Amino acid sequence: MDFYTDNFSSINAPPAVEINIRSNILYTEEYSYLTKDELEVLFLLATTDMFTEGLSSFSFSGIKRQLGKHQQKITKAVNRLLSKNLICKNSIGYSISTKGTAVLSEVIKVQNAVDLQQSTDDFLQQRIVFNEKLPLDEIATLLVGKWFGSFRYISHTEGKDLIVRWQLVDSRASATLHVFDGEAILSILPDKHDSQKFSYEQALDDLSRYFFEILTSLGANAVIDYEGWRRSSLSEIDFQQRFSAWLSSHNNLAEN
Repeated sequence: MDFYTDNFSSINAPPAVEINIRSNILYTEEYSYLTKDELEVLFLLATTDMFTEGLSSFSFSGIKRQLGKHQQKITKAVNRLLSKNLICKNSIGYSISTKGTAVLSEVIKVQNAVDLQQSTDDFLQQRIVFNEKLPLDEIATLLVGKWFGSFRYISHTEGKDLIVRWQLVDSRASATLHVFDGEAILSILPDKHDSQKFSYEQALDDLSRYFFEILTSLGANAVIDYEGWRRSSLSEIDFQQRFSAWLSSHNNLAEN
């Protein structure tokens, strides 16, 4: 595979985010208090939404896998966030509410209690092109909530495009499938703490094979246009600035 090639799509993989809360409990007048676990859930949902044009929904197990926390901690955090109307629940999973993004804005502005950083700089990507516009609703039905081999479903976004996310078993590495008109981008974001040197190339090939089976079932002809390693150009400072700007614009739209 090519390494750090520029001969590819300009689309970057949505970065996996590491969240560091500097204090265990953050107090606010209106919301009584937000625990570290609650804030991590809010930031996970928000930073995922930031890179999409649509609403992202996380399964409960997806939240647990992404944050690497015990089920009891996530259950308590999710229930408290629901009771405060900071997140929403639907038939598929959980998403952040407008009220939730407003609270995160205040946390960043007033309490300066959170560090965000990308968990990896390098990611593996594959571009697949096909001969026709595919029905995203049918693809979503075939992918959302489904497990494929070593991949466990964590979340998806439905809007102008379709984005589905998985996490590899026994790893913090994640996989993303972004389906557009006439093409799809598969991305593997490695776990930078992976001491076993997991074969991400094999993982990408496995997920690609599953997706090709779905394309074939829909009668589409597809080919791999490119695959290789890429390096993210988004620095930690860029990420934090972009996130703050996204929160601000999101809340301004909600007020209008």
